[in-house]
Amino acid sequence: MSAAMEIVRTDRTADITVLEKGKDYSYGQCGLPYVIGGLVPSTNDVIARSVNTFREKYGIDARIHTNVTKVDPDLQQVSGINLEDGSSFMIEYDRLLIATGVDSLAPDWQGIHLSGIHSLKTLQDTKQIKEDLTKEINEVTVVGGGYIGLEMAENFVHLDKKVRLIQRGKQLAPIFDKDMATIIEQKAKEKGIEIILEEEVQSFRGNHRVEAVETDKQTYTTDLVLLSIGVTPNTSFLKNTGIHRNDKGALVVNRYMQTSIPNVYAAGDCATQYHIVKQLDDHFPLGTTANKQGRIAGANMADHRLTFKGIVGDFYY
Repeated sequence: MSAAMEIVRTDRTADITVLEKGKDYSYGQCGLPYVIGGLVPSTNDVIARSVNTFREKYGIDARIHTNVTKVDPDLQQVSGINLEDGSSFMIEYDRLLIATGVDSLAPDWQGIHLSGIHSLKTLQDTKQIKEDLTKEINEVTVVGGGYIGLEMAENFVHLDKKVRLIQRGKQLAPIFDKDMATIIEQKAKEKGIEIILEEEVQSFRGNHRVEAVETDKQTYTTDLVLLSIGVTPNTSFLKNTGIHRNDKGALVVNRYMQTSIPNVYAAGDCATQYHIVKQLDDHFPLGTTANKQGRIAGANMADHRLTFKGIVGDFYY
């Protein structure tokens, strides 16, 4: 929606259609762990603008429950399925922005479909986790020691849960150097989080609901699991379109956010970012970067030429 609003600001005559698979628009994903932990009172507090606001105030044809299954760059058409009634749709475009983000990784581990195993990506995920966190839930296992895993572990502690974090690598927060990761590990332990390093999850056990996590070294009882083991760009529906993707599946874009097809743009977590230090295209999905790329894509789609300056790969807690 950063792109759509930039187009509105740049060209009020533009005919803008937005297709959203879910039912919520324009919310801050970075705040979701804190909604679960109760530090942010409600999911409503992380929503910047409602669907109706985009429709009524800004004149955007903002659609929900629309699952895009095909893009045809030759015919300049997007098609898919309405998830509410199962009907098909097809829309023609002059310029197209792909901002489909990423999906949470979920390996094919035995028992992964048991009740009580969650990942966090959307408002709906947030609501499901909150509903599952009843008083009977005492032991929580977080799989993955990146920033989402750490934030969720901290928020589970805030809810007075006994929290275990399993990381297959030698350190938490692998994005950081070892000295910084050591400080993070110490702070996590001070909060009461049990840190387990160099163990890899292999399966989950339980009868309908998860009861234990089995690693390559031992088994841990648990009442709830939060998976945070990485993401993958949501771009598989673009195979055989001629739109170039890198080895991670991210859409390769230039500084104007154009893909290999000039009137098809991409921005955010599904796209690459130019890394100033490495001097090459990288994939470093972060909300702040996605917002910047979206605004630049929108400006260029409205013929206001702007360039994305790039990233330096920094991050802070």
